Amino acid sequence: MIAAAALRIWGIGYGLSTTLTHPDEGAVFSVALRFFGRNLNPAFFDWPSLFMYAVAAAFVVYFNIGRMVGWFGREASFIATATTHPAPLFLIARALSAAAGIATVGITYRVGVHLFDRTTALVAALFLAVAALHVRESHLGLTDVAATCLLMASFLYIVRYWRSGLRRDALLAALLGGLAASTKYNAVIVTVPLFWAIASRERSDGRTSRVRLMAICAFVAASAFAAGTPYALLDASHFVAALREVGGHLRRGHMALAGYAWQTHLTSSLRYGLGLPMLVAGLGGMGLLVFRSTREGTLFLLCPVAYFAVIGAGQTAFARYILPTIPFLCLGGAFLVTELARTISRWSSRPAAAPVLAIIMAALVAAPSLWSAIETDRLLQRVDNRLLAAAWLRENFQDGASLFQTGSSYGHLQMQKEGFVRDLRYSEVPIDATPAPDVIVVLRCPLGYCDVPAGLNRTLSGYVPLIAFVAARLDDPELVYDRDDAFFVPLAGFRAVTRPGPNVEIYGRQADAR
Repeated sequence: MIAAAALRIWGIGYGLSTTLTHPDEGAVFSVALRFFGRNLNPAFFDWPSLFMYAVAAAFVVYFNIGRMVGWFGREASFIATATTHPAPLFLIARALSAAAGIATVGITYRVGVHLFDRTTALVAALFLAVAALHVRESHLGLTDVAATCLLMASFLYIVRYWRSGLRRDALLAALLGGLAASTKYNAVIVTVPLFWAIASRERSDGRTSRVRLMAICAFVAASAFAAGTPYALLDASHFVAALREVGGHLRRGHMALAGYAWQTHLTSSLRYGLGLPMLVAGLGGMGLLVFRSTREGTLFLLCPVAYFAVIGAGQTAFARYILPTIPFLCLGGAFLVTELARTISRWSSRPAAAPVLAIIMAALVAAPSLWSAIETDRLLQRVDNRLLAAAWLRENFQDGASLFQTGSSYGHLQMQKEGFVRDLRYSEVPIDATPAPDVIVVLRCPLGYCDVPAGLNRTLSGYVPLIAFVAARLDDPELVYDRDDAFFVPLAGFRAVTRPGPNVEIYGRQADAR
């Protein structure tokens, strides 16, 4: 747990004070601040509301502490401060995500204890503690890590129900499953193994009792979802419209349009987010569990396989979307490693050595992922390339300048005075503006967010290069980014990267280049 916490806290201040180092964090911030102002309708249903309510509750705690020590006056002053100095509030959302990530490691251990044994549980917790993709996403104030935490908590009680038959465990699983879905819609898939467990558990009650329990669990899960996202009912028309749009977005693709998402998740998100040894061990362990016990293997596989099938069916493939499968892969990998260690120990007539051998083998399997997690944290600790470039512009164009920036706004230099307050000395203009832009900022990266307009080279003939800020060697064949996300930190190829962010080239007009 200490290692899990250290990896998830190191670099948690990444990119602040700019507010677009990860653009989706701004949506969480805006909705949570809206809640703080007592407008509880999020007017935003791309994600459910529970995590944003939790972030708003943390804002309330922070506000009251700040008011006691003299940082804030009334609520209006807090909201004004949030506009000019939002970094502490972004950190609050990130801290909640990091705490959920750390808690998921502990929950995964408990699942391993109930489903397997303590040695397997310990190895699974080790795997998840160092899983690079889970570590990376735990730094961001988004919904995915929290949803994965609640999903695994629900699955823990599904396993407990499978073992005990206690209705209380089934109801708690349903409650947590509803809360997971109220954090991220697709987490509702955790109810699939719950209903299967109720329907197929040996020594369970008669058919009528099982149907009744399933109906009660469905009601509990739906009620928990509604409690966390109440405006799904109170503003149903906007909620349904958003769900249609989210479903269409998953099917159509986001940026890369490079085929079905399941291919990208297998060959990139999981390949680099876990490391190849841990991914292969996880898949092998899942197969071994089904071979050993079809019923328990089915219980274990229903959630990750159903989730993978749903999330992989479209063309949108954000790496973080695959997070809920990672604890299951860690458990599967732990099962394979532990069973292999026991087999080797029996062959060598040293069965007592199995736990130590399992830990040694686990360390070898986890090493590539641990290295990636450390390299990710190392980059997150460094100043984003866009902040360096923006600081240079302010220093060298102190009277202001008109700017044209290539690519998406997600990758642009942010020329604010502070927080969200824009510095009006630096105006954004189109490339064909009259008069021509004083400065052209060219962003280079392997993602669609860094596209350059046709005819850029012709336009640049009237400009001189002023300075270039190089964050990565873009021609390195090992360099891999999340193809859909405007998050300029790689999944692999860390040796080619010196800091987060795109490469930035700054050009000035020949007549007044400084």
